[in-house]
Amino acid sequence: MGILAINGSSRENSNSDVMLTCLLKGIEHNEIKLKHYAIQPIWDQRHSQKIWRAADDDYDQLLTKLIASKTIIFATPIYWYGVSGLLKNFIDRWSESLATVPNFREIIKNKRIYVLIVGGDAPHIKGLPIIEQFNYICEFLNWQFVDYVIGKGNMPSDVLKDKFAMQKLQQLNTQLNGGINNEQ
Repeated sequence: MGILAINGSSRENSNSDVMLTCLLKGIEHNEIKLKHYAIQPIWDQRHSQKIWRAADDDYDQLLTKLIASKTIIFATPIYWYGVSGLLKNFIDRWSESLATVPNFREIIKNKRIYVLIVGGDAPHIKGLPIIEQFNYICEFLNWQFVDYVIGKGNMPSDVLKDKFAMQKLQQLNTQLNGGINNEQ
C-alpha cells in the first residue's frame, strides 16, 4: 500500500475532507475516516506487571494499514488547539503497540508524513503546536516529516477560500504525482 490518508474529522463533508480531496486528486490512495471506526482510548498499563488488556475495537485493523503504507497523510480539524479526539485516541494507542508488539518502532520506521490541519481561530499561528507535535512524533518513530498545510476554515468548504492553503495543496499534489511516477 503506497499512500494512506488518515482523516480525523468527525464531520461529513468537512474541511479536512476538502483538503484531502485537493491534495490527493488523481492519486491512488487508501483512506481511513476515523469517525467510521471504533478506537477505544488507551488504558495505559506500561508500569503495571499485568498483561495488557486488549480492547475490543478496530485499532489493530487500522494499525495494519498504517504499517503497510509508505506515505501517510494525517488530516485533522483543530479542536481546542490540538488534533481531534478521534486522531488523538489512535495516536495514543501506539503506546500500547510499543509495549506489546516486538520491534514496533523498527516495523513502522521510514514512513513519509504529511499533515493537513484546518481551523477557524488564527490557525496559521495556533496550529503550529500541532505541527511541532508531529515533528516530535516523526523524530521518535524515525519517520520523515515531509510537509504540512494549515488551512483556515470553520464552516463546511470554508477552506476553499484560503488561497494559500489551496495553492500549497496543489503544489504538494504535483510533487506526490511526480514521486509516484518516479517510483514506478
